[in-house]
Amino acid sequence: MSTYAVHSLCWRIRKDEALREELRGDPRRVLARFRLSDAEREALLAGDVATLERLGAHGYLLANLGRFGLLGLDRESYARRIKGLR
Repeated sequence: MSTYAVHSLCWRIRKDEALREELRGDPRRVLARFRLSDAEREALLAGDVATLERLGAHGYLLANLGRFGLLGLDRESYARRIKGLR
């Protein structure tokens, strides 16, 4: 479990527009640069923020994925998924 890597990614996308664009274009390549567990990587690729939260990631940082429209999330889908709804 590498919650730090998830937090690092979510913090960096808040500040780094180039990283956000790269994540939109080739998410697997971007995620390969972070020391993520397989479960974290798959949850990120699926936009499964509820699983990421259960694994220890903080919802405040995960919200950046929805805020910037990354990994299939927007603000509304983030709000639904963090509650465990699809």
